Amino acid sequence: METEGGVDVGPLGPLGVPFFGLAQDGTRYFDLHHTANDTLDKIDPAQLSQNVAAWAGLVWLIADSDVDFRALRQAAAAAPSAR
Repeated sequence: METEGGVDVGPLGPLGVPFFGLAQDGTRYFDLHHTANDTLDKIDPAQLSQNVAAWAGLVWLIADSDVDFRALRQAAAAAPSAR
């Protein structure tokens, strides 16, 4: 579980929202990201399907889990940083 999120969702952390990340292939992520050509028609359907399947699986596992991710997040935030 991530503890900081990133610029898009980082402000949710102090509110207790846990973050999750997948280590997917980001090789082409910034080819069009935040440009005028950043439109859905430029998305590779196979890559989008794989991404949706990976996130759906993760969200299903989280929802079906007995783990209190908010408590884990609070503990991680309170722990001394290893950085």
